[in-house]
Amino acid sequence: MHSLDSPVRHTSMSIGWISRVSALFAAIYLPSVLAFQPSADYGQYKTDNLYNCSGTSPTSTLTATNSADTLPEVQPLSSQGWEQWEFFAHGTFPMILRWSQGDQSQADATPASGKIEIAIVDVNGTNVLTTVTGPLTYTDGDVKQVSIGNNTFKWDSDSLWYNLTLSADGYTLVLNTYSALLDTFHPNVDYYNGLLSSHEGPALYGSVPVTRGQCYGYLATPDKQNVTLEGLVLLKHTFSEQALPSYVTKLSSGIIWGYSTQYYDSHLFYQVEQADGIVHEAAYLSRAIAGSPVKSDFPSTWAMYAVTDDPLYTLVIDPVGGTIVATLVGCSVTNNTSYLFSVSVGNAIAEFTDLGGGKTTYYNFTQGFTLAPYNGSLVNGTIAGMYQVYEAPVQSDS
Repeated sequence: MHSLDSPVRHTSMSIGWISRVSALFAAIYLPSVLAFQPSADYGQYKTDNLYNCSGTSPTSTLTATNSADTLPEVQPLSSQGWEQWEFFAHGTFPMILRWSQGDQSQADATPASGKIEIAIVDVNGTNVLTTVTGPLTYTDGDVKQVSIGNNTFKWDSDSLWYNLTLSADGYTLVLNTYSALLDTFHPNVDYYNGLLSSHEGPALYGSVPVTRGQCYGYLATPDKQNVTLEGLVLLKHTFSEQALPSYVTKLSSGIIWGYSTQYYDSHLFYQVEQADGIVHEAAYLSRAIAGSPVKSDFPSTWAMYAVTDDPLYTLVIDPVGGTIVATLVGCSVTNNTSYLFSVSVGNAIAEFTDLGGGKTTYYNFTQGFTLAPYNGSLVNGTIAGMYQVYEAPVQSDS
């Protein structure tokens, strides 16, 4: 067992908008040394932002599922690059499960180095923090899978189920997640699908294969207890051909799940601060109408917004006051009533430090609320979720 304060044991086993007109002369795919998976959506110049406040518009390419997008986009045998898959679970225990290859802060780290960082908060009074290392491998097919040793997460070709199995330090975790909203989110800086940074120079890519997953499973402890798990899951996928410090100094993101007796909203955001001073922001908002039983069946779901660098979205992160406030404008269907998410950032759940010195800290939300339009009225909802911040190490001038 490991507390969040104890040493980790390693177990083997610009905002630069380009006009629509000029973009028509750009290549269909953003130039990159990355070898994207066949049929993956990354790097394609595909679509404008999605405004779907009424829920009646066709599915956007920014929110359509594509199981190939979760496969490794940086090949494990490449000479450079890094990649991460981050599972965050809220429910029985707060959990962070970060799978990675390479190192996002160290330029000479190769993708062949795989790692799983595990943080599970308050398991019978103990905070579990441990790391598993080993080569990362994957398989493609009707069932796709990423593995490090005997630890796996796999998903189906329709991107509906994501099932994860882990064993480390006497703990065994089985987590089965159903993608309740049946969509994804792809940021699109300069309208390139999945792009999170400016398209000149190094490229940071990302997508969110699961924005609101309903999960169940169990955690077996070293003292032979089996703890039943249930709750919500977020899965993010991020990668680049280069280490972040050369072009990104800070990367923040968060998930705010809002809910009331009438609806369930999921709001996801990114804020990317580049070394050249440019800041990019991306945001996603979707709604699910609960069926019976509540929280497990959503007969009606739709994405309302999937936007990047858009004036309709306002994000204010106050690191000193520990608050985050986000707003998205309404539409004619909601009498132009805006969506508001206001949260207070709580204590750190976990902190991971890269080989290159970059630090990622995960926080929970201690309190907050949403104000959202529903059937012509403004409805107050409660929240759950997580906020994370990556800070790059200070770069030498030499």
